[in-house]
Amino acid sequence: MSFKSIVKKQWVLFCYALSFFSRVPVAKSLNFKAFPFHLGNLYFPLVGLLYACVVFAVYYLANGLFHSTISIILMLLAGLLFTGAFHEDGLADTCDAFGGGYNKKQRLAIMKDSQIGTYGSIGLILLFALKIAVLIDLSQQSSLVFFGVLVSAAVLSRFSVLSVVQYSDYARDDDSSKSAGVSQKLPSQYFLAVLLFSLLILCWMPILWVVAILAVVAISTLLCRIYFQHQIDGYTGDCLGFLQQLNELLIFLTVLALLQ
Repeated sequence: MSFKSIVKKQWVLFCYALSFFSRVPVAKSLNFKAFPFHLGNLYFPLVGLLYACVVFAVYYLANGLFHSTISIILMLLAGLLFTGAFHEDGLADTCDAFGGGYNKKQRLAIMKDSQIGTYGSIGLILLFALKIAVLIDLSQQSSLVFFGVLVSAAVLSRFSVLSVVQYSDYARDDDSSKSAGVSQKLPSQYFLAVLLFSLLILCWMPILWVVAILAVVAISTLLCRIYFQHQIDGYTGDCLGFLQQLNELLIFLTVLALLQ
């Protein structure tokens, strides 16, 4: 394969990821059948990097006009517009399913329901309350540190999602879910590339921070994987959204604890 063909393939795969994991428009002329769609997962953490850049830019601009609390809320709003609340929707559906379902069939059915329930509402309220509180404290650090934390959390939390996809089975037996197309495992060389990229993002941190964050994310991901397996014999796209949001929040909390 020529260098031009390789670049074209990777560009298409990046556009796959951008179109699925965000609301950023991609060229309509793109041939979405050119390559296996799930290979676009390679660029999921890179989409997280773009997300972090966008939300930080909104925070930085808003902070020149408003109090930090308002700036943080506007930053989170920009993030929701960027992703289309894709991951937050997964968190809410997972809370409803595991809180209100009594068996695998019920849990999977609840995740399909477009309406939000009590458990999902409580989950979102607690998520955003904690995010606003912890991000206000983190924003008191230098702009470079705050930006670094946002990038690290966005990238590493998305890598944790790919690790579950790589080492678990998709719970649904049909292909009706929009996540079914990206639920296949990445080739080993692709997964290794994502791992290296995610680890490189942490290079700006003190070694103690890196060890602590990796330990927290690894434990959280493993426990969630075990729980998902026990509840529904695998994972769904909603479970992955839950995991991404949970690990992002845990990274924020871990850094804040290390700063005390």
